[in-house]
Amino acid sequence: MSSLERYGDRTMRIGNPERGALTEILRAAVDQGYIDLDEYEKRVDVLLAAQTVGDAEAVLADLPAYQRILDSQEPEKLGTPDWIKWLWFGFSIPIGINVGVWAVVEALTDGPIYFWPIWVIVPMAVIGTALTFAERLIIRPAEERKRKERLRRKRNR
Repeated sequence: MSSLERYGDRTMRIGNPERGALTEILRAAVDQGYIDLDEYEKRVDVLLAAQTVGDAEAVLADLPAYQRILDSQEPEKLGTPDWIKWLWFGFSIPIGINVGVWAVVEALTDGPIYFWPIWVIVPMAVIGTALTFAERLIIRPAEERKRKERLRRKRNR
């Protein structure tokens, strides 16, 4: 575990794996001369007794190694929102029905017929593409800025 920041909630409980990883940060602080052995023992006692993220951060917040970990950690990237997935799924239904009907009619007639589903496909593709680009180029960057600002504010508490 590199940081407690991924939990987000300071009241989230921690276990032995997190305590062990954070003890390593304290050990490195002793090796680098940021804290002495007496302070190390006191902080380890507090860390081992910590039950929540907030309790554990109390003994690490003033250490440069912990701050470097927090600073280097980028918030996880946003995935494709569900509404974009549902938009394309919803568009695929009428397009599939129209193409299916056209294919059946084409198979039942002797000569080639006009590909009329294009009148359904093109508008839906244009709308879907425009909304997807708007999400990628406008909405997503704004959300990323908000997330980074929340993370920065949380670190400065």
